[in-house]
Parts: sequence; structure tokens; C-alpha cells
Amino acid sequence: MLLSIIRTSVLYKEENIMWNYAYTVPENKKVRVIVHTDCKNEADDQYAVAHHLMTPRFDVKALLRVISGKTRSKLRRAWYCAGKVIDEIIKVMELMGLKNQYPVKLGAPRALEDENTPIDSEGARFIIEEAMKEDKRPLYIACQGAITDVASALLMKPEIAERMTV
Repeated sequence: MLLSIIRTSVLYKEENIMWNYAYTVPENKKVRVIVHTDCKNEADDQYAVAHHLMTPRFDVKALLRVISGKTRSKLRRAWYCAGKVIDEIIKVMELMGLKNQYPVKLGAPRALEDENTPIDSEGARFIIEEAMKEDKRPLYIACQGAITDVASALLMKPEIAERMTV
């Protein structure tokens, strides 16, 4: 089903009418969104990614690859899945005709060890960077998986809590 929806979207893009809605959203009314996803973990993940990328009101700043798994047996699977998540995010963007249109950032490679020690990752640093920008538009983090990067970003720079909505 998703594949047919995405293929239809690609056809519309080829006709130059993809996402050419009858209305437009003024730039100052758009909201900044970071899509924090474990795409390919559940059946609806690809739909959620496509929805975020197709919503005119969303100014998607990046997609963050999320993995989970705290125990050793789960950690081995998590590392395997990390590559699959990146592949799936890229595949969805390619099917939508959006290859290389949005940055894909790497999240933490494992779960937090405790509630006081952040994991420094590209994803956590990106959340901090985007939250600290001087931009009057709100920032939303759309979490579709483990929130390790959000928790780490908050531990690394607590003042971002007032500058974003999770």
C-alpha cells in the first residue's frame, strides 16, 4: 500500500504537481520538525516518515536514525538494525523523489546507561543546534522510537527544554 502511495506521489512529481496543494502555508506559520525514527521497526514507520515529508506546514530539518536495545543480545541486533533503519529512511525518500533533500543524522548507538550520563551522538548534537537557533517558529521533535537522543540532548544542554516540544 505504501509503495503504491509513494509511486503515485512520484508520478505527480514528474508532472510537477506533487504536493501542489490548493493552499500554501506562509513561512512564518510553518513549524520546524525533527523526525526521530526507527523506520522499519514497525509496519507504520514508513507511513509516518512519508507523512512528515509531505505535510506542507512542516519544515523538516532532519531525520534522526534511532535504535534501541540495552542488553547484549539486543545490542547485537540493534547494530544490525541501525544500518537497516538508515537504508529504509533513504529508500522512502528515494521512492518519494526526495533523494538527498533532507539530512539523515545518526542517533545514539545504544541505550543510556543511567539517567545522568548522556550519549554524545550526531543526533543529540543536531537537536541542540536546532533548538538553540534564533527562530521564532516552534521546534517539534516527532519521536517514533527510543528517545535516547532527546534525553541525551537535554542532559547535555538542559536549557533546550524550553525551546522545543517533544
